[in-house]
Amino acid sequence: MAIIRKRDLKTLGLEELKAKLREIEIALMEETAAIKSGKRQKKITYRPLRKLRARIITFLKQRGVIV
Repeated sequence: MAIIRKRDLKTLGLEELKAKLREIEIALMEETAAIKSGKRQKKITYRPLRKLRARIITFLKQRGVIV
């Protein structure tokens, strides 16, 4: 999953933001499972995904959509 820049998120509509949020949450669940099962030692992709998730939630809240 590629990390999306803030300026690119601003151009997305509500439905696109919600879809991205679902994708990121799925990727986070997979990453968490991989870390807990021992398949991955480093959390290199985990933190950027969490930050991106928080950023998308912030954009949705600014637009008046409660997640």
